[in-house]
Amino acid sequence: MSHWKTLTLAPHRLHFFCGMASLLLASGWWAAHLFARYTGTPIWALDLQVAPIWAHSFLMLFAVLPTFMFGFLFTTYPRWMNGPAVPRVVYVLTALLLFLATIAWLVGSHTGRPLLLLAVALATAGLLTGLVALLRVLVDAQQVVSHAVVASIAVAVGAVSAAGFGYGLAEANDFALHFAVRAALWGFLLPVFFAVCHRMVPFFSQNAIAGYVAWRPLWMLVAVVALAYARLLLGTVGSFDWLPVADVALALLTANCAIRWTSVGARGNPLLWTLYAGVAWLPVAMVLQAARDAGFVLTGTWLLGRAPIHALGIGFFGSMLVAMVTRVTMGHSGRPLAMTRATLACFVGVQAAALMRVSSEILAAPDAVRNLLLGSMLAWLAAFGTWSALNLGIYLSPRSDGRPG
Repeated sequence: MSHWKTLTLAPHRLHFFCGMASLLLASGWWAAHLFARYTGTPIWALDLQVAPIWAHSFLMLFAVLPTFMFGFLFTTYPRWMNGPAVPRVVYVLTALLLFLATIAWLVGSHTGRPLLLLAVALATAGLLTGLVALLRVLVDAQQVVSHAVVASIAVAVGAVSAAGFGYGLAEANDFALHFAVRAALWGFLLPVFFAVCHRMVPFFSQNAIAGYVAWRPLWMLVAVVALAYARLLLGTVGSFDWLPVADVALALLTANCAIRWTSVGARGNPLLWTLYAGVAWLPVAMVLQAARDAGFVLTGTWLLGRAPIHALGIGFFGSMLVAMVTRVTMGHSGRPLAMTRATLACFVGVQAAALMRVSSEILAAPDAVRNLLLGSMLAWLAAFGTWSALNLGIYLSPRSDGRPG
């Protein structure tokens, strides 16, 4: 069997493979840019045709993370709802559109707007293709679960956000660009990641720990997602005085989840407790966000820089990526459902990257900030580079147990 045929046997194979390739390309490119910026080295990575914040944001929010996300959702939607499988042609097209968006964006960042707009068009097409596939499973399923409804709405928001980003780029409209990025973060990625955690963390715990009682009330899912959307709207209309209220509510609710889902019975099972550690970053991010927003209300100054966003993006999203993708990869390749020491070291590396990046936004000393930021990037690259090397070959190989998929 050819590598391509093996790679496309199941949605998670191609999407995780393309996701890792996109992640390494995007992260390596961004690391080169940061190195050039903070060391004064005059290399190509400084020559950007788009503002660095938009260059970095587009790759992570609209290309890299959605590729992994669809690999998971295309696998779980039919299982959650006893629905039809996503057709091969659809999941192949979705993965390739998002991967090509990464390539076009990286090249366009140094050559000009035409390729940048093409990248946005490819990403938007990928998100819409994935959304239609998910909705078809949802409509034809024997039962409907709330987590799929939340995720589907969020993916729709993601597609609209990507289109809005393209409009902002074409018209040089900073408001549209800022809104698209905020909408992707609070209205797309956070709802999907939380919905998956809400359903799967208690489920995995119940299967692994004797006597564990799964706790995932519907009201919690609705409340957290509704607050995320409320926060997005409040920030958009300029009601900054109410942002700390939403932040504190989100911090309390997600902290409650982190506590209720965690069990000491996960000791010795890193495949499980890494999920707990990843979830714990969400309330931490919301506490930092509450402090930042409250600081603005009280002093008119935005405190803590981008610390909350990096606690969310590197800490929560990054940690859950390693923990959840590793579980799916092991479980769907016929390998033992366990996390190796090497993979655990990668997870620890992501924690180090998150801590250093968050700290770099809080400290004032320029040398410390530079060292922490570059150290964070190196830890991120080392962690995800090693993690990808451990897993890429799995997607190109048949299941070790001989089963299909």
